[in-house]
Amino acid sequence: MRRVKSDNGSELMTRLVDEGARLLVEEGPAGLSLRKVAAAAGVSTMPVYTLFGDKRGLLLAMHREAFKRLGEALRAVPMGDDPLAYLGLLGQAYREAALRSPNLYGLMFGHEVAGVEPDEQGRTAAEAAYRPLVDAVAWCQREKVFVSGDPDRIALHLWAVSHGMLSLELNGKLPAPLGSAEEQYVQALHYAAAPFLAHP
Repeated sequence: MRRVKSDNGSELMTRLVDEGARLLVEEGPAGLSLRKVAAAAGVSTMPVYTLFGDKRGLLLAMHREAFKRLGEALRAVPMGDDPLAYLGLLGQAYREAALRSPNLYGLMFGHEVAGVEPDEQGRTAAEAAYRPLVDAVAWCQREKVFVSGDPDRIALHLWAVSHGMLSLELNGKLPAPLGSAEEQYVQALHYAAAPFLAHP
């Protein structure tokens, strides 16, 4: 797959990835094609084939871009001097990133496409997006805010709660009487962290 390095090429890549993710969610893998993505983005098929080569190339680019955006959002969170507050801000940034690109979020964690496995760049982007959470847990442990233990396992627990709440929100399944989606999400983060607090 050839890369377009100009600003216009970067903007086009973003549009095509977003349209591809939308089509994947709306029509499923069988309904996704480079021609449909080109039409949805209002461009000819030539630059689409130049950028992605084929449908598999488009899907790999979508996967990479999804985790790239998520990683950038999490790395942009200021650390400050309070590890627990930082952990909470990471959780909020995760939600905001998912709500900004809900179709790509669905591709990352919900839409499996037969025969298309993430490439090395995609796996690297996914790992880079996950590391801030693990590092934040380890920081909480170093500062004696969290109990000792495997930070990867604690991070997995926290991520599972965040992901579960977002899945409910994006699918319109949150119970309205319990407050706004944001309020329920923040409360769920508090409950998720509670078992690991060194001083509850």
